[in-house]
Amino acid sequence: MKSGFCICSCLIVLLAQSTAEKQGTASATFHHFHFRVGDPAAAMNEGAARLSGTRVLLRGLGVGVRVGGLYSLFDRVDASESSPARAATPEAAYAAAAMWLRSVGVDIPTEKSQGGAVRVALGDLYASEVLDHVGFAASDLSAVVAVLRAHGTSPVRETADFALFQPGGAPRIELLRDLDAPDAFWCPMHPDVRSSASGKCPICGMALVPIPPPRLGEYRMDLATTAAAGGGISRLRITLREPDTDRRVTSLATIHERPLHLFVIDRSLQFFRHVHPTRVSDGTFELREMIPPGDYVVIADFLPQGGVSQMVQRAIVTPGYHGPLFPAPPDLAGEMATERTTDGMRVRLDARNLKAGREALLRFTLADAATGTPITDLQPFLGAPGHLLIVNADLTEADHVHPEEAVAAGPSITFQPLLPAGGLYKLWLQFQRNGVVATVPFVVSVEDP
Repeated sequence: MKSGFCICSCLIVLLAQSTAEKQGTASATFHHFHFRVGDPAAAMNEGAARLSGTRVLLRGLGVGVRVGGLYSLFDRVDASESSPARAATPEAAYAAAAMWLRSVGVDIPTEKSQGGAVRVALGDLYASEVLDHVGFAASDLSAVVAVLRAHGTSPVRETADFALFQPGGAPRIELLRDLDAPDAFWCPMHPDVRSSASGKCPICGMALVPIPPPRLGEYRMDLATTAAAGGGISRLRITLREPDTDRRVTSLATIHERPLHLFVIDRSLQFFRHVHPTRVSDGTFELREMIPPGDYVVIADFLPQGGVSQMVQRAIVTPGYHGPLFPAPPDLAGEMATERTTDGMRVRLDARNLKAGREALLRFTLADAATGTPITDLQPFLGAPGHLLIVNADLTEADHVHPEEAVAAGPSITFQPLLPAGGLYKLWLQFQRNGVVATVPFVVSVEDP
């Protein structure tokens, strides 16, 4: 009976393979490692930075990093679920999975065509994490699944686009329909987070928006002021214009709860405002706020529909100012304290080993100034745990960045901006607690590359 059963099983496999050949090829190629980690966004960021990869959101599969056409994907560790046994290495898990698939009649291409070096790098970087499964893409998913069913192995989970198997003697294997469509959506604040379908950014939680077609040229900002009695201005009117055509920009995407973020900074870097002008009927924006006599740079942060994120600057001099129009950059060396106190809170900045041309790690830690107790009751401010504006001493470089944490109540807020050149930079950290927005300035020194 046992011998007859083996012969029957072999015949079923051969029939399934014959059917698969008629329907399509029962073959698959390596697609991804899927890990369970404590912080999927952090794991994704690490892979993008260390492997020069692209941060991606794959519908139905998760978030991850793409290098070439291969992926490492991540889910958050769920304490309520039992974790699979830890493999010796991700590469060993791949080898065992590929061997098992070949043993049941699924064609797995040669090592050279599997992008071996990239695959090893994607696995080695996360070797200390729990590997949930190894993923393979199939041009004809139904043919491959038919072969595995004929072998007596049924999926533990299955949809129209993927099937998850748990064979004995091999790691869990996910077979998915080869749906690597071109990137069509991105995050406005993290443009290297991309997806072929709509979704939400795993870093900041913003809705992904369609990737616009390339548009050459720079957007322009026109400013008109209304003088205030006694000097300065009482109103600022902002008109945004498209490159080349000079047409007025009337359609902006909402980024962090506002279509337009405006920063007003004086040349001494002591006056700072982060404000949100009101859109008026003709599509322009208007700010009604007193700005005293001075020499300022106005920075607009916006995303035009059909364009890419913009940081546009214009200089203005308000009535009553009598100083030089082109003053020397301020000396910021005396402002390089790593700890500030404001509104009963102590804010400490950890910003070591800052080098130009490389992502910086800026970690702010908040505590009660009197007791030293960590602050853990921060509130979202404009859709983020915090905001950070960074400018260099002569105001020729500016960057508006947001935390790596999508949600953070404290005590730490972390930013990873790319600082373009060496020198001193001034930062303004903003966060909200008890309904009040705090603004805390710092100065950092960045080494030349």
